[in-house]
Amino acid sequence: MRLDNHGDVSIAELIAYVPCSVLAFMVCFRHGFKRASGWIFILILSVIRIAGSVCQLLTYSHPTEGLIKATLIIDSIGIAPLLLTVLGVLSRFVDWVNASLQRPKFNTKLFRVIQLLIGAGLILGIIGVTSSESQTAGGKFKPSPVSKAGVLLYIFNLAAITIIFILAIPNISVLPDRERPLIIHIPLALVAICIRLLYSVLCVFVHNRTFSLFGGNLAADILMAIVEEFFVVVITLVLGFKLDRINPPAEGDMINLNQKNSSQSQQYLESNDRPYAPLSRSGP
Repeated sequence: MRLDNHGDVSIAELIAYVPCSVLAFMVCFRHGFKRASGWIFILILSVIRIAGSVCQLLTYSHPTEGLIKATLIIDSIGIAPLLLTVLGVLSRFVDWVNASLQRPKFNTKLFRVIQLLIGAGLILGIIGVTSSESQTAGGKFKPSPVSKAGVLLYIFNLAAITIIFILAIPNISVLPDRERPLIIHIPLALVAICIRLLYSVLCVFVHNRTFSLFGGNLAADILMAIVEEFFVVVITLVLGFKLDRINPPAEGDMINLNQKNSSQSQQYLESNDRPYAPLSRSGP
């Protein structure tokens, strides 16, 4: 079995993501496996990239239609976990902002809607690459309208997350020193995701020899997709080890994504004297 450049990249991803998956599990164990907190999606993305690399390598010895389709599906899954990760990290920042105000600035329903729309974009993306409309008569891949709809949903979600972060910036002063890495991580992650999403936009709406979900230029794929995904994974792992764990009773509404009695939460925090936890976590 002789590998080409794509095979070499798959091996490199295996070498990179296997330890990342272990570290991601450690971060999830440290902070919890709740979906709303975002940490779990770094673990999911690492596992997805490992599975994709394995499928890619298997196509060299067993180039079956099922394996090729599985590789295409896995390769198309990347933006959703990234968006859900940064949304979870942003929710931690927003919890601090809401806790500092008498009237919460951000509503948990907004985060629920964004989560659902990201999930919808993921589903549309998978349907788009597996539908009959994604293949020409000659057997070549072409973007379907469903794929385009999924990418447009991702653009909307990225814009919504960015706007929420911008609106929360004036309240940065409420963050204690141990939480300050949040204001560095979030914009870095958003920029990387923006580049990653731009690559998908070019693949779906331009779709030429350079930008294609299947058979495009490898250099473009590496520089605009693979590197960005790995960058977000690495900086999120670093953030996960830097931040303190917030115990469940002290978690805010955005992380729990449910309503809480703010007076009970405040009484708990005051009785336990946690210097790094918000003084109150009032719901919308």
